[in-house]
Amino acid sequence: MQTLPFSEARAQLAQALRSVEAGNEPFSISRRGQVAGVLMSFDQYQRLSGQTAFADKLHTWRAQYLPADKASADDDPFANLRQRDAAREFSW
Repeated sequence: MQTLPFSEARAQLAQALRSVEAGNEPFSISRRGQVAGVLMSFDQYQRLSGQTAFADKLHTWRAQYLPADKASADDDPFANLRQRDAAREFSW
């Protein structure tokens, strides 16, 4: 990970932002010789923080592992795994 001093990062912010948006590695930003923050793309941040929606992850999984002719929403690879009877009783 490349480290930029704060003054340099401020002067080159547009270029650094284009770099991380293009998929390059994040930049650490230092102040007085100590790392104070990290500049990364929003996609990288979402992956690290786990904020990607389940539906998005399922869509990605289907696109990667199901053949193109079976990637429709109607074709559910988990259909045979679901329990079809009434829900179980539950209480705290």
